[in-house]
Amino acid sequence: MLKINDIKAVVFDMDGIIFDTERMYLEAWKFIGKRDNIADVDQSARSCIGLSVVDSVALMKAKYGQDFSIEKYHNEIETMVKEQIKNNGMPIKSGAVEILEYLNNIGFTVGLASSTKYDKIISHLERAGIREYFSVIMGGDMISHSKPNPEIYIKACEKLGVAPCNTIAIEDSQNGIRSAFGADMMPLMVPDLIEPTDEILAMTCGKFENLFEVMQFLKENI
Repeated sequence: MLKINDIKAVVFDMDGIIFDTERMYLEAWKFIGKRDNIADVDQSARSCIGLSVVDSVALMKAKYGQDFSIEKYHNEIETMVKEQIKNNGMPIKSGAVEILEYLNNIGFTVGLASSTKYDKIISHLERAGIREYFSVIMGGDMISHSKPNPEIYIKACEKLGVAPCNTIAIEDSQNGIRSAFGADMMPLMVPDLIEPTDEILAMTCGKFENLFEVMQFLKENI
């Protein structure tokens, strides 16, 4: 196992790590499921956490049939979430700004690797005023295979100019941990909506309650 003092860069996931948006999407799915009598659709949506839009659509159609109006529901949910963000601002996770500022102050290279589309990532980061912290940003529409495939993290490390084995990945989802582990990175997990299994925990180099705990871990070890 790599020693943490060999770490040269940190790559963050976005939804569920930087922003508390996954909860908003699942609540929207729960509302639609109850309204339109779609069995367990919010639970199915949970399985999409960490996947690209393309892979999420494929999963939902496999579950509910090829005629399932996923595109229509997706657009409706996006409208609902955008309205919440417009009214209440971007829901930034506890400790996100503080850990980004800390890494910036100590001169660490920082990237972001999210299954969300690139333009949407930029919009969220700019709205929250934290775009400048990230040297490299990888979106789900910039790769061929989404998490749990390691492609997005491998390419993020290539763009950062740092070997994956010298890079921390901070993730909340099981698919994200599998992706980072498969890329030969050092995965740190901050679970959001889904607690990890023993299999997932074995792939991590630490589990934390929030980003403040991650920041303290980094302060003590790098």
